[in-house]
Amino acid sequence: KALSQVLFLTTHLPVFFLRHRLRSHVLEIRHLDRAMLRLGLGQLSEEELRAACYLRGLNSTHLEMSECRAWLEQWLGLSCKLQASDASLLANSMVLLSLNYVRAKE
Repeated sequence: KALSQVLFLTTHLPVFFLRHRLRSHVLEIRHLDRAMLRLGLGQLSEEELRAACYLRGLNSTHLEMSECRAWLEQWLGLSCKLQASDASLLANSMVLLSLNYVRAKE
């Protein structure tokens, strides 16, 4: 539900439009991930690091910077190995990685 708000998805739209919008957002995140990997996570400010986590579905307000960085490193490892045709897998991974990480911390 929270991820739907981040990606501007609403159930009031037709299914084909939601599918296209979700794929578009996931591919955009994938492109950002590749750029972030080239730049390096050490170049990001605290605010940018938290925003990057949020965009990928992780609520980082209760996490330390080292935990955000570790989660993003795991995410980038997965995201940058997948092909554009694996957009569905990346979208599902976004949900699974963020939910499981939060539960592990609580």
